[in-house]
Formats: sequence, structure tokens, C-alpha cells
Amino acid sequence: MDGDPAVESELDSFSLILPLPFRIAFILVLGVWAWGVNLHYLYLLKIDVLSLIKYSSRTSSPLPHHQRTYALATTITGPLLISLFFFWTLTRGNPSAVLSWDIIPQSYLFLLCLFFLLPYKRLSPHGRFRFLTTLKRVSIGGIAEAQDGKFGDILLADVLTSYSKVLGDLFVSLCMFLSSGQSSTDKPDRGCGGTYIVPIIISIPSMIRLRQCLIEYMRVRDNPQKTAATGWGGQHLANALKYSSAFPVIILSALQRGYDPNRIGLSETGIFRLWYIQPLFLAPIDLDTVCFC
Repeated sequence: MDGDPAVESELDSFSLILPLPFRIAFILVLGVWAWGVNLHYLYLLKIDVLSLIKYSSRTSSPLPHHQRTYALATTITGPLLISLFFFWTLTRGNPSAVLSWDIIPQSYLFLLCLFFLLPYKRLSPHGRFRFLTTLKRVSIGGIAEAQDGKFGDILLADVLTSYSKVLGDLFVSLCMFLSSGQSSTDKPDRGCGGTYIVPIIISIPSMIRLRQCLIEYMRVRDNPQKTAATGWGGQHLANALKYSSAFPVIILSALQRGYDPNRIGLSETGIFRLWYIQPLFLAPIDLDTVCFC
């Protein structure tokens, strides 16, 4: 790829400075900072978030949880800045060098994943363990009972829906890094690994929330002691419908990206028109279903 002007011309100026793997890393790190800011703001409002998510800290640290979250965010931000410094020093905006040094941002992403998995005691070990435990339960669409941290499961699942595009790009970055003749710092190839792999990954968070809403509906339906507050579970079905509305958009976008007139019984213009008008039919669902499952 080095010296190939056809390849190098595809890299815009922003990608030369912040290629896809670094953009992914930046958004992930920013998410930790944002969680700390949320905790800090609610702390100032005297709202006990930890009680809401049923989290009991086993540490004797006198620091508030938002300060410990800031410490965690600072720890993972440092290596990111160092990686960026080395990357910019080595590449200096040269397209060939940017393509060649994709090992730097990929190494940081690997380090970031490893950081959350290793039980390092000085950096919120119980918080990271709770995060991984909740992620494991939520990843298959599970949801705890209210007394066991249901609210936290919903929050994490909603965060995953917000990060669905990032999860898809994370796969693209890894796929390009491992593919022969490709570089993860090149223009993103969202067809890497197959036409439908990335759309499936993007749809997983919506599938998780859909299953959670259906579980909540069945809990209400099977509860012999229904009250006016719990209702008959219709709000959970409405939320399930809301999250299922993401699938037509994902499917139509995948058909547009990998359009093949021999396999699809619609013209490319017809698919685009369906993609364009379908949110108009689903918008009332999103406006009417704003409650938590």
C-alpha cells in the first residue's frame, strides 16, 4: 500500500490526524469521563445514584465515586495521549506512514480492553467487576429484578444502543487490522468480514433492549398482584416496539451498502426511498414510548 496514490487519496485530512481506531478509542474514553460528570452532577443534587443501581462499594476510600471515576478516566486517557503523540510524531500527516503505523492505535485499543479485564486493585476493582458482571448479564438480554439492580441494567443496555455504531466500527477496525493487504487506519471498509456482519453487530444492542422489554412485560403479565402502578404491561410492549424500529433502518442501510441487483428484488432508488420514508411511520412510536422498561 505504501506509495499508492489511489489508496492514499482516499484518506481525508481528518483521518490522517485521527484515524478510525483512535476515533473509537476517543469515544470510549469520553464515555468514562461522561459517566464521571453525570455522577458529579447528581452528587451535587444530593441524588444517590449508587442506591438507584443497587451498587454497594466494598472499598473504604473516603473519595466520592465521581472522583474515583475521574481517576479511572485519567488513567486510561494518559496512554491514549501518549499513543497519539507517538503516532503523530511518526506519521507527520504522511498517508503512507498513517497506513503503516496502524499497530499504534490498535495496541491502545487492546490495552484498553485488557485494562478493564485485569483486576488491578488501585483502580476501582469492584466497580469494574460490577460493570463486567452487569455487561455479561445484559449481553444476552437479561435484566435483574428491581431489588437487584434492574435500573443499572437498563442504563447499561441503553448506553450500548448509543454505542452501537462504535461497536460496529470496532469490529471493522479489528477486521481490517487482521486482513491481509489492509490497514485499520485506512478508509473504513464496512464490508470487511461480509456484507451483513457489521449490521448484525449494530443491531445487537437493540435486540438486547427488545428482549429486556419483553421480559418485563412477561413479569407483569405473570404477576398475580397487579396494581394500577404496574398496569398490564402495555408500556413494556410499546418500548419493545420502539427498539424493534431500529431493525428496518439497519437492514435497509445494509442493502444500500451492499446493493446487488441480481439478489435484491428492488432498485437502488426504491431501497433509498424506503429508507427515507420509514422513520416517518416509526416516529410516533419513539415519541410515545419514553418510559423505562
